[in-house]
Amino acid sequence: MTKTRHNDEAVTIVEVSPRDGLPVVCGGASAEEKVDYIHLLTQAGIKYIESVAFTHPRLIPETADAEEVMARLGKKEGVTYIGLVPNEIGCRRALVSDVDEILTLIAVSDTFNHLSVGRSRKETINKILPAIFEVTQTHNKGIRSYLMTAFGCPYEGIVVEEEVIQLFLTLSYMGAREIVLVDSTGMANPKQVKDLVRKLLALSEETNLGVHFHNTRGTAIANCLAAYEAGVRTFYTSIGGMSGTPYGAMELAFGYWNVPTEDLVHLFEVMGIPTGIDLDQLLRCVERAETIAGKPLPGHILRAGPAWKKMPVPVNVKEVTYRQLQ
Repeated sequence: MTKTRHNDEAVTIVEVSPRDGLPVVCGGASAEEKVDYIHLLTQAGIKYIESVAFTHPRLIPETADAEEVMARLGKKEGVTYIGLVPNEIGCRRALVSDVDEILTLIAVSDTFNHLSVGRSRKETINKILPAIFEVTQTHNKGIRSYLMTAFGCPYEGIVVEEEVIQLFLTLSYMGAREIVLVDSTGMANPKQVKDLVRKLLALSEETNLGVHFHNTRGTAIANCLAAYEAGVRTFYTSIGGMSGTPYGAMELAFGYWNVPTEDLVHLFEVMGIPTGIDLDQLLRCVERAETIAGKPLPGHILRAGPAWKKMPVPVNVKEVTYRQLQ
C-alpha cells in the first residue's frame, strides 16, 4: 500500500460491496457470481477490494464461501484483495486463502465492540488483535484496521475524542498500514469530521488514514467532502450503497447505508479530483449488482446519468420564447 500524500488531489476508492453488501443484500449469490462481480469491479479500474469475510459460517452463512471465492478468483495484477477477519482463526483461514491484506475490527465504544466482535475492547486490543497482527506480519501481509464508532455510538452516545486518538496511535504502533475511521451508524457531521481528521493527520504517523461513512442520516457524502478537505485521500464505499445492517441502525427493507461508489466517484470527477475509475464501467457493476439482487439499488448516477451527459429536448414540448411569456 502506498502512503497517501495529503497534498495530492487524487483519491483512492476501496470497494467494500463484495464483502459488506453483496452477501447480505444479494444473499443467494453464488461463489461464481461473486467472482464475476469482483472481476467486473477490476475492469472499472478499482484497485482495492474488500473481497471476502472470514467470519464464522454459523454466524454469517452468506460469507461461508470465502475460501471458494478466493480459490476461484485468479487475482489480477495490480489489484489488492482484502479479507476481513474477526479473530485469529479467521486470520489463519484468510492467510491460507492468499488474500493480499487483512482487515481487522475494533470499536471505540465498548458496547459496540461487544456486539460486533463478541469481546470487550480491552480484550480485543490486548489479546485478539496482537494475535492477528503477529501471524499476519509473519506472512508479510499488510493490515488495515476499522476503527468503528469513531464519531459516536448508538448505544453509548458521544465517544471521547482522546480515546479515538489513543486507539489510532495504538493500532499504528502495532503495525497497521491503514486505519479507517468508521461512522458506524451515520452520527458524524462535517465539522466533527474535519476536527478529528486534522488532529490525527497532525500526529505525522506513517499509517495511512481512511474513512468509511454510513448514510443513515443522509450526511455521508457531505462527510466525505469534509474529510477530503481535511486531508483524507482514501474512501471506503459500496456499489449502490449496499450494506449489511449496522448495529444500532434502523431495519430497512433493503440495505443501503454505505456511500454509493458511483455517486462519490462521479462527484470527485466533476470536481476535477482524479479517482482512476472508469465511471461507465462502474455503472455496469451497478447493473450487475441490481441483476443479482433482483431489485434497484438506491445510488443516483445509474438513473440520473453523469452531470456531463446532455439530455435531448422533448419533441412534444412546444417552444416558448421570452416574448410569448410577456
